[in-house]
Amino acid sequence: MKNAIILIFFLFSLSSWAQLNRTLFNENWEFYLNPKDPATIVNLPHTPRLEPLVMKGQFLGEVVYKKYFNYKLEPGKQLFIELEGAMHTAKVRLNGQEIGSHVGGYLPFSLDLTTALKDSFNLLEVVLNNQEDPTIPPGKPIKDLDFYYHAGIYRNVWLYEVGGIELKAPYFQTVQLTGQTATVRIDVDVKFDSEFSKLPIEVKAKLGANTFSLKPVNQVSDSANNLSYFSENKLMYPSLWSIDKPHLETLEIYAILKGDTLAKQTLRVGIRKVELKPDGFYLNGQKTFLSGTNRHQEYPYVGYAVPDNAQWRDAYLIKAAGFNFVRLSHYPQAPAFYAACDELGIIVMDAIPGWQFFGPAPFEQRIQHDLQALIIRDRNHPSVVFWENSINETEMSDAFMQSMNDLAKPLIKGQGFTAGWQDHPSYDLFIPARQHAKAPDYWNKYKNTSRPIFIAEYGDWEYYAQNAGFNQTQFADLKTSERNSRHLRSASEAALLQQAFNFQEASNSNRRGPNTIGEANWLCFDYNRGYSPDLEASGVYDITRLPKWSVNFYESQQKLSPKTANITIATNWTPSASSQITVFSNCPKVALYLNGELVALQAKKPDASSDKLLNPPYHFNLPKFIPGKLEAIGYDDKQKALITHIVRTPEKPQQIILYLDTMGRSIDPNKADLVFVRAKLLDANLNIVPTNDYKVAFSVIAQDAGLMSPAIQQLEAGIASALLRTEKPSTPITIKVALPLLGLQDELIWNP
Repeated sequence: MKNAIILIFFLFSLSSWAQLNRTLFNENWEFYLNPKDPATIVNLPHTPRLEPLVMKGQFLGEVVYKKYFNYKLEPGKQLFIELEGAMHTAKVRLNGQEIGSHVGGYLPFSLDLTTALKDSFNLLEVVLNNQEDPTIPPGKPIKDLDFYYHAGIYRNVWLYEVGGIELKAPYFQTVQLTGQTATVRIDVDVKFDSEFSKLPIEVKAKLGANTFSLKPVNQVSDSANNLSYFSENKLMYPSLWSIDKPHLETLEIYAILKGDTLAKQTLRVGIRKVELKPDGFYLNGQKTFLSGTNRHQEYPYVGYAVPDNAQWRDAYLIKAAGFNFVRLSHYPQAPAFYAACDELGIIVMDAIPGWQFFGPAPFEQRIQHDLQALIIRDRNHPSVVFWENSINETEMSDAFMQSMNDLAKPLIKGQGFTAGWQDHPSYDLFIPARQHAKAPDYWNKYKNTSRPIFIAEYGDWEYYAQNAGFNQTQFADLKTSERNSRHLRSASEAALLQQAFNFQEASNSNRRGPNTIGEANWLCFDYNRGYSPDLEASGVYDITRLPKWSVNFYESQQKLSPKTANITIATNWTPSASSQITVFSNCPKVALYLNGELVALQAKKPDASSDKLLNPPYHFNLPKFIPGKLEAIGYDDKQKALITHIVRTPEKPQQIILYLDTMGRSIDPNKADLVFVRAKLLDANLNIVPTNDYKVAFSVIAQDAGLMSPAIQQLEAGIASALLRTEKPSTPITIKVALPLLGLQDELIWNP
């Protein structure tokens, strides 16, 4: 454990949270893809190269970022720079002086600029290299890796000042919930410059209307200038953070001398209690089944360079689909995404970087450092409950697994749980993927562990159709394209319904496991695969964040309430549609009408593939295709109509309509943002025409915005998507689309 302790102190030397005068430092960087080429002026987050929708190899190499700035630093203060994420080795210079370096692309690092800072003109240089290196997690060559890791300064950069006192590694914990009271603990490490070490410094915290005094608990190093402070307090009638009501509090920690604030930390925290019991997972004393998904942080064209608002929108879509959990596969993700999960009420499984690879000795040391850095960064998020501290689908030694848990648990301090894909006694939670067991039982009859099980992945390649696994001969009547789960949104109705059914049946089967506390499907959003020149298309949303019918299946698994009532007829009702109509709904009764005539009124009717689900899909049989209007009405148990969905047979395309798909949050006028612009092909009755046959042309007229995607885009099931980036827009943005073959066009003007 000696090495672990050294790593912790090294980590603390680099991990600073928000201090006074924290400033976003994203604008007006010079970027050099090639040192011989002229500079390009860019704003962060930034990707060195825009990629095609379907990547066939990523940019690998060295790039340079430069920024000129003036800064007046007061005497006695230090100036630090923090990079939230830069891929994946960095060398930093200020005014020609080497400031420091960093290895690893998924976690933040801070460097002290003070010694090289000038009162006037300054030149900051960041040299990055993302070439493959087996010693840097994930370590595996791109040609063998099932995801890309992208280049550049792809997250936010900050400047912040530190005075003679620095507050480090704060930690907010819910120690106990009893009746109407909560006992909370606040910890923080305080670093004093020598001139402050003997002064009467007070450390206080404010949580809502409550103010607490913190007292020193022990030294954290050999120096008396580094002390740990804590306060443990009982709160009456606290508002709790939960999935349904994710209440957040602002926690402020101060270092005060004679009434003057010398340092300050501000955190958003939540009061909640998490437990793993033999019969399941409990949140605030309530047993909760975790129904979730997996997420890669990639966006089309821009890779990892995803602004904060776009991160929030991904979390919003996860919640909107009915999920209450997300596994972050297979690396640490952006701080803004965790903040969104806090706000929206989504339980998070955090993860160290790696997949099917274990590198040489430096790799092991760096993965240990990453684990500690990850926990220190994210443990104050009430959404983060689980820590995947195993390298996914990688054989690991007993000693390594034990060491990772020995590192993690003192930092978590009982406020969450460790998780590993191997059934090792050091982990709190066993997280196998469905494909790691044999059909038909999978994990349903697993008895070899006393630990609870969470199915970390299901519904993708291992599954195909009807729990057959690799025994596909019994489904000779199904086309391969229909029975698997990897389908673009442009696929046939049969294929997309098969995907939804595969998720349904596997999820139903998962719930038979006696130790199963939850599941995460593979996956939420389609993404680019490193080792295969195609999109991984088993997402419930496509890569542009448009839903497939699998989303509607998961929506239907929500408990019924006035706010959650939902219903979807899963067909476009064209001549090629199936005569069996699937309706997803969480209503206890559904009626289907064709051209105003009742087809049937059905109550919930579970079968072998849905008997463990809250809401089985409804299936209505029609004798033949008759064009016109399908109408589904969802009723409660008292036959009161709650919600309606209508689908009409589309006619000839007559118009194309533009819209901004802001997914719950409008364009941010104060910093960079990414939003999808959609062009929808409609008939004369405003029904979508679900064709893949046409291409459309987008254009943008704006001072502070532009397309990240190619202008020419293919319609997929009647919708084409372009990706718009905005940069603090202060003037109108005009977006146009044209479909020349049909003589159709539209124009949209967005005003700040």
